[in-house]
Amino acid sequence: MNFYALAGLINWISATIFGVLVFFKGPKKRVNQVFGLMTLSIAIWSFSYWNWLMVINKKDAFFWIKILNIGSIFIPVFYLHWILLLLKIEKKKKKILFFSYLFAIIFLVFNFTPLFIKDIKPTLSFRWWPVAGIIYSFYLFSYFYLIGYGLFQLIKNYRIKEGYQRAQIKYVILATIIGFIGGATNFPLWYDIPIPPIGNILVALYPFILSYAILKYRLMDIQVVIKRSTVFSVLVIIITAAYTLAAFLLTWFLFGGVYNFESQLLTGIIVAILVAVGYIPFYNWLKKITDSFLFKGDYLPQELIAEISDTLSRTLELKTITETLKEKITQALRLKEMEIVILDDEGNPKLERRSKKKNLLFIKDIISFLKREKYKKTLILEELERKKADRVKKESAFTIIDDLKKLKIAAIVPLFIKEKLVGMFLLSAKKSGDMFTNEDIKTLETIAAQAAIAVENASLYEKTKNFSKVLQKEVERQTKSLREANIKLQELDRAKSEFLSLASHQLRTPLTAIKGYISMLLEGFWGNVNEKQEHILKNVYLSNERLIKLVEDLLTVSRLESGRLRYTFRPISLERIVEEMVRNFKPIAEKKGLYLKYIKPEKLLPKVKADSLKIRQVIQVLIENSIHYTKKGGATIHFETKKGKVVFVIQDTGVGISPEDQLVLFEKFSRGKGMSKMYTEGTGLGLYLAAKFVKAHHGRIWVKSEGIGKGSTFYVELPVIK
Repeated sequence: MNFYALAGLINWISATIFGVLVFFKGPKKRVNQVFGLMTLSIAIWSFSYWNWLMVINKKDAFFWIKILNIGSIFIPVFYLHWILLLLKIEKKKKKILFFSYLFAIIFLVFNFTPLFIKDIKPTLSFRWWPVAGIIYSFYLFSYFYLIGYGLFQLIKNYRIKEGYQRAQIKYVILATIIGFIGGATNFPLWYDIPIPPIGNILVALYPFILSYAILKYRLMDIQVVIKRSTVFSVLVIIITAAYTLAAFLLTWFLFGGVYNFESQLLTGIIVAILVAVGYIPFYNWLKKITDSFLFKGDYLPQELIAEISDTLSRTLELKTITETLKEKITQALRLKEMEIVILDDEGNPKLERRSKKKNLLFIKDIISFLKREKYKKTLILEELERKKADRVKKESAFTIIDDLKKLKIAAIVPLFIKEKLVGMFLLSAKKSGDMFTNEDIKTLETIAAQAAIAVENASLYEKTKNFSKVLQKEVERQTKSLREANIKLQELDRAKSEFLSLASHQLRTPLTAIKGYISMLLEGFWGNVNEKQEHILKNVYLSNERLIKLVEDLLTVSRLESGRLRYTFRPISLERIVEEMVRNFKPIAEKKGLYLKYIKPEKLLPKVKADSLKIRQVIQVLIENSIHYTKKGGATIHFETKKGKVVFVIQDTGVGISPEDQLVLFEKFSRGKGMSKMYTEGTGLGLYLAAKFVKAHHGRIWVKSEGIGKGSTFYVELPVIK
């Protein structure tokens, strides 16, 4: 195997392995996809190059040269496309990309005609070398134009970029110049210019140069497994040697050492299958050894984020949150050390740092910088140092470089909630010495966004817990005071009830006597009274009656609250009670110019088990109130039945009740605002007693009113006898 054929084989293996690694590290990224296509084109060109130089007869050589041209035609097109994607200017250059692909397809068609390859003939030390056709010259112009245009865009962006992006572009330019100049040494012999393709081996250097750019400057954000160039070199050399040996042995034993197209193709297929089957196990074995040696292992960002997110969503304990974050991140990124700094309400760091207290000053400097600049991005010490060394425009972040060095911090990830800094991750260097990749940074920033919320929630929870403890003590103290006050109030309430009961009993006897004597005077028992005297006596009689009613209500309240009120339950007909009440109050309503209607139910109502006197008093209060608090119109009474209940309904066109008054209407001594002006003799006990009586019957009483001036409707619901 001559030098040039071996160079082609090495180029093929290095391009294939490197392209596969890049593609599968980000198969959904356009930049990785196009880069993969470019390396595939180089692999096709290199593989065909090796086979072309190994065959003996002209026909086989012609075949492999045509296959070689397929890769060669698309190399500059995919290269330019990759550069435009890398520089993020693809959308601006759509036209040139369109025509690049169009001409590539045209050249591909002519590739199989004499216009592209006129002939092949022996040249220098080569058995067969192609002679360029007329169309090939146009292809050559296209080749150098596309490569040159890509270089122009790289140099243009190199001048305006800063820091690590500038360094990335520098190494891509270097790889382009070395790789394509090496490949271009193949063109002179196409035009009978006696210059051998001595630079062909340089094509294999482009993966090594790009590997360096990837590892040191995060080019394309690919964390290539070949951290050490020696590992990659060993991989290429071993596979190349294995492939060559296998090809030689198979050709010797199967075809007796004759190397023609058929033997070459069959041998290539068999060896390719063997390499394909053996590559992954060998690669994994080599990777495992290098990982263990370099303290390095892959992690899945989505799984790490999911694990941390799950823990953060299930706890509000700050200690658990910080310990989980430190454990998971340190383990995944293989960090030497990590610290999480949390800020208190005043913005001061709450440290659990194991180092000296003097570090607090450096940490405060970093916190001041992050707050002042509202710096939400991840800070990488290595990048800051590189930017400073490259003498790019001065950045405010340069001021904390010394602080980071003294703290031995390689990266800072701020924890922001909107514009508020709640903490930060302080990350030491990786155990392997690797730099932080873009994937690492994106993962850390995603975790930081969740962590900031979790830390804030945990801090609020901690405050709430502390407040709850203080509140609990205060509640216990106040509860004790209230309990003591309640006991005193109960004693006072009992004394009041006893007083009311005693006073009512004492008042009832003389009031009854007054009622009797006035009745006798009005009846002329001691002689006739004149009209004026009769009027006065009647007023006194009515006032005495109201006073007797008040005393009776007070006595009832006293008995009710002391538990001495007795009920006599028996089956009764609500219809009869209502009919009687309507007859009694209708003249009073008509005297005020009001109507009092009673709509009889179509069917006989079921009886209820009730105390007749108590229910009578409830209905009486409701009818009286409807008359007292209605100026115009009147009241309508009807019954409703539903699900074993009978509902008494009285609807009036009166003054209405405000929403606020409805809430306290059935409380003791409660009267609506302005009601005392309409009816001065109300006590505020009628509805209170009515509610208590209805409740004792396992019923309900409630009111509906749309507001002042819109009338009101009272409902009394009682269970029927089953």
